[in-house]
Amino acid sequence: MTGYTLRKLYRPEIFQGHNKKVNYFEGWYFKLVDKKADNIYAVIPGISISKDKKNSHAFIQIMDGKNATSDNFKFDFSDFAYSTEKFEIRIKNNFFSLKKISLDINNGSKIIKANLSFHDITFWPKTLISPGAMGWYSFVPYMECYHAVLSMDHRIEGFANFCDKDIDFSQGRGYTEKDWGVSFPQGWIWIQSNHFKESHSSIMLSVAKIPWKGRHFTGFICGLLHDGKFYIFATYNGASIKMLEYSDSDARIILENKSYEVKIEAKKRTSATLLSPILGAMDGRINESIDAVVNIKLIKKAGSGNTAELIFDDTGYHGGLEIINPEVLLS
Repeated sequence: MTGYTLRKLYRPEIFQGHNKKVNYFEGWYFKLVDKKADNIYAVIPGISISKDKKNSHAFIQIMDGKNATSDNFKFDFSDFAYSTEKFEIRIKNNFFSLKKISLDINNGSKIIKANLSFHDITFWPKTLISPGAMGWYSFVPYMECYHAVLSMDHRIEGFANFCDKDIDFSQGRGYTEKDWGVSFPQGWIWIQSNHFKESHSSIMLSVAKIPWKGRHFTGFICGLLHDGKFYIFATYNGASIKMLEYSDSDARIILENKSYEVKIEAKKRTSATLLSPILGAMDGRINESIDAVVNIKLIKKAGSGNTAELIFDDTGYHGGLEIINPEVLLS
């Protein structure tokens, strides 16, 4: 195993697609919310390698969560460059890393510029056998889609201009994750918020239909950060789904393990359309909200001689919510 291969396994933020020639995508997701939450944006840089090499390209998608609009800026594949030592990528004049992003986009009709830095980053816990949010599934080869949470919560400093709109993001809050592989799942529910009354609390949930060796199973990952402690509910650590309900605009999920139960309710406000990968090509369309409301209750189960204890009960705002073909999750 080469140094780069080992390094990218334990540092999933690093570009994973070295030597990929066909049917591959990789994208990073930066959520940006200013201090007063007057502006909520998602910035998504990535690459698409399709079966038809003429269609392979780099891209930057930008979503305005308040106005429910999105733009996709397409670049030549040769405009994409990356480091094998750490997470640093460039797409033409645009730069992305764990600690900063710089945008310089001008397609003739829209101009976007930004210089933002990220501070006090809260990482997902890692161990030798669990290098990220996917746990030991990170070591399983040939999965359709891999997922990593790069920052559950951080402070933003800096300024941006989105199409003649000046935005001061200083003292704002951010969240960062990524996906890579062949295609997005057949169906999933994704929930995220780090804007609770109790500062520095954060949640991320992903429930998806996962193909494996000709079969499918419903897998899930949930990380809840509260009062400096991480609570992880996931397929790989023995947690289970106690309840899953949904509509086009909201989802209600209860997860449990031996010690805790977490109740999650999320409801969309505004939403916009983003491109998504199918066999590496950005041919899919998904509807996403980044202005959702997320209600969380974390309960410590009753033990021997003890009653159940409510650990966390709060409502998060400016949350991310995707509900895509959820019916397959129960099949």
